[in-house]
Amino acid sequence: MIDDKDQKIISALVEDGRASVESISEIAGLSPTPTRRRIQQLEKEGLITGYKASIDPEKCGLELCILAFVKLQKRDRNSIAEFESEVFKIPEILKCDLITGTHDYILTIRLPSMNSYNRFLRHVLAELPGIFGIETSVVIGNVKDTDHLPLNTV
Repeated sequence: MIDDKDQKIISALVEDGRASVESISEIAGLSPTPTRRRIQQLEKEGLITGYKASIDPEKCGLELCILAFVKLQKRDRNSIAEFESEVFKIPEILKCDLITGTHDYILTIRLPSMNSYNRFLRHVLAELPGIFGIETSVVIGNVKDTDHLPLNTV
């Protein structure tokens, strides 16, 4: 379980992964040495899994965000493993979540345009092994996107 100091450290790093230990220590109310030790411990325990740059996909020419809801023909181990293995090979698929409900997976896909999605759907998604059906939704705007976890909620 993490305490209040760890929560402050994690929140500071989520806000700015390049923050100095000194600035984080001020936020956490600790001196730099114990702050550094706590960060190393959080990394060792796997609470902090890495650091990354946040990229604006639209500024990179990837203006279209698609959510594809996928249903598999079969849900046996081999079908699932084959589908998931192929998904890892496709860079346009940013995220693949196994979900409950009428579909098996939800894929988050970034592409430049609707024309590119049309090609992607026909030549990539539809060719994935074990696909029974695909339903898509186009994201028309983002309301909230955060990496901040609600660590101090009950």
